[in-house]
Amino acid sequence: MSNPEEHTDADGEGGGIYINLTIPPGVEPGVDSLTFQYAGNEMEIKVPEDSVPGDVLSIKVGCTDAEDSSAQNDRDGCSETMKKPSSLMDELGGIEDNDDGNDRKPTQNDGDDVASVTLGDGLNSTVTLRLLEKLPSPTNKKSEGDGTQSCLWPSGIVLAQALTSKMGIKYLLSNVMKHNEEGCRNRIECMELGSGLGTCGIALAHALASIDTPRSIRSCHIVLTDRGDETIALIRENVDKNFSCKNASEEISVTPSPLLWGSDMLSTLTNNATTDDCASSMPKKFDLVIGSDLLYNTQESYDPLLTTIQHHLEECGTLILSVRWRKPDLEREFFHKAEALGLIFTNWMEFEESETFKHRCPAKMTWMDYGNPASESSNEYFHNNSVSIKRSNTTTSKSLAEITEEDLEGMNDDEYAIFEELQIQIYIGRWRKGRKRDFDCVS
Repeated sequence: MSNPEEHTDADGEGGGIYINLTIPPGVEPGVDSLTFQYAGNEMEIKVPEDSVPGDVLSIKVGCTDAEDSSAQNDRDGCSETMKKPSSLMDELGGIEDNDDGNDRKPTQNDGDDVASVTLGDGLNSTVTLRLLEKLPSPTNKKSEGDGTQSCLWPSGIVLAQALTSKMGIKYLLSNVMKHNEEGCRNRIECMELGSGLGTCGIALAHALASIDTPRSIRSCHIVLTDRGDETIALIRENVDKNFSCKNASEEISVTPSPLLWGSDMLSTLTNNATTDDCASSMPKKFDLVIGSDLLYNTQESYDPLLTTIQHHLEECGTLILSVRWRKPDLEREFFHKAEALGLIFTNWMEFEESETFKHRCPAKMTWMDYGNPASESSNEYFHNNSVSIKRSNTTTSKSLAEITEEDLEGMNDDEYAIFEELQIQIYIGRWRKGRKRDFDCVS
């Protein structure tokens, strides 16, 4: 039993009552736990994996009267904090979303509504995308969605950097380019679903442009899709500002296009008065489909999303899906539905083993295990991976299982980025051979 030292947050930032615990000798970080008494309750905390004997852990056990205008409500809140904090494990691996469906928005922003992301090390030179988050001048174009499409999200950053890394370039060459060469096809068709700012699609264009392609491949076509005329106009603006194929060894074209999940692109274009002129030139099937954060707050959209994938992913095609887990118990339903259709998702092993990403995104669980309370590997992951949170002059290391909404609000940008990437995985989806198809995807 440890003897804690109690103190309060003097600066009032995330104010509360804290106790300090000194890690004693002989304790094994990431395995052993410390127990202590507070307010008549016996409490326990696992020793963070990256700590050493002698380190001081600062643990919030309650709140002060100053944190609420009502002293009685405050005392009730303190009692609840001690008894059962709302943690990631309480949410099966994900902080509960607010009713408005918005997480904390990323802040990698250069000002003037421009977000930036530096692409991977597999390109011929360093490339930093500078992406507009809104159109530079007012527009009468139709806007749809909840605003999430106009943000640079961490899962999109990870996928963009993975596709343009040395590992990603090698994967594209061996799994997409050579596949088409063996099929005697001279054109590669790619699609991004839920493009938003166009981050991953533009990154893919840079990746393909840097590849010394097989002689038989003469062109690559990438279609960046989302809904709403204003979003498509924004994607087009970002493509124009961030990609040119002048130095590519083959012709690479990038086309923004509206796409409503639940239908195919031809139907969407035909029903869109401003784009029906290009409907006939769009491919019906794609060799590579990519997407990031497609499961964000959209459980009701799983069926329409899968219908669109059925329409457009080639029988021998590849789907690369970057997932930022939030509510794994609900999000697993997407993968169950996909398997029922014959679309099988496996971990992107090359990504998980890459020196560049294995520490940033260390989760290596299958989609069946992540955030599943019955999975030993998931429980170990949530307890053994932690984020250091600095408040005032104190740094506290908390495992994913212990992180609360209050912790998220107190994180700086670097801490939040680490927190996000610990919950990002990339999966590869392919059709099961010999699957029974429910309909002919070709219109």
